[in-house]
Amino acid sequence: MTYRLAQGRRAQLRLPLSPVRAEMALRALENWREPADEGRERGWYKIANQAEGTPTRVDIYDEISWWGISAQEFSDAIGKISGDLEVHINSPGGDAFDGITIYNALASRPGNVTTIVDGLAASAASVIAMAGKTRIMSPGSMLMIHDALAMTIGNAADHRETAGLLDKVSGSIADVYAAHAGKTSTEWRDAMAGDAWYTAQEAVDAGLAHKIAGRAVNGEPQATWDRSIFATWQGGVLADVDESDWDGPAAMSRAANSDDPAAALNAICAGKREGDPKTIAAHALPHHKNRGDPPNRHGVSAALGRIDGTEGLTNKAAAESHLKAHQSAMGGGTDNRAGMPAWLEHLTAKEAATR
Repeated sequence: MTYRLAQGRRAQLRLPLSPVRAEMALRALENWREPADEGRERGWYKIANQAEGTPTRVDIYDEISWWGISAQEFSDAIGKISGDLEVHINSPGGDAFDGITIYNALASRPGNVTTIVDGLAASAASVIAMAGKTRIMSPGSMLMIHDALAMTIGNAADHRETAGLLDKVSGSIADVYAAHAGKTSTEWRDAMAGDAWYTAQEAVDAGLAHKIAGRAVNGEPQATWDRSIFATWQGGVLADVDESDWDGPAAMSRAANSDDPAAALNAICAGKREGDPKTIAAHALPHHKNRGDPPNRHGVSAALGRIDGTEGLTNKAAAESHLKAHQSAMGGGTDNRAGMPAWLEHLTAKEAATR
């Protein structure tokens, strides 16, 4: 809720911010922190020492830019770092434009940037999370998106002007989600209007993150389950699974540009629509990366999550049955087949992904 009282007769908006709720501003004021010894508040991000051969760790663990360090200073700080970055996020958001600036600074830098949501990436922090070439949700973490918020003091014209600006800011943020997660900006605006909260798995299913990882301990991931020990469970049903990161649009594009697009698209997609079978428009719900590949675990989960919202399907029941058969065979079903413990079903479906 950053705003300024302009000199003169009107009080005008300076920057629209998007914290989790308006009361975040009141909480921030109540918890006002005195400046640090160096003269500026430096609480909302930290850069750890870089061990040779490892990414530099950057923690964003507070409201972004409030009462202190600006996006300019953050960008200057990471600009002095060479090599890869691992950005850990636990933030309710903050200044919308600073969040976008930080997103661009991270997304455009050379080298690899990995973003990891340790607890919460809400509002402007969710935009920063999109900057990772690899985007990871920690177990139990959440991601939240919503329309930009602002505080305006003035007459009706001032409020109308602010409303128009907020629509533009929200549209720009929706464009970022669309660029990384798929779907259209309009669809993301619809989600933002309702203050959409995503669990770790829901964020992966929506395309906002690539995978779920183990929590970090002293900068190193905890040991995770070695799923290979279950590879022969029930005749090897867990073995033939693609566990890699999922990118549905890329899979569709490869199939459409293959020598036999109709066959390739049919092979990787469960959903069918009316139209030329050689075109992407005639297919939906991809879940294989390439023709002949095993089903991708995250692709199957994403397709099942989208099935009710996919328009024009001519085989909805068959597509759902096909996807659920894959899910069950991969160990992600709920049928507790052949006596497999329910906790193991849950683990194989949602908790076993590694970095």
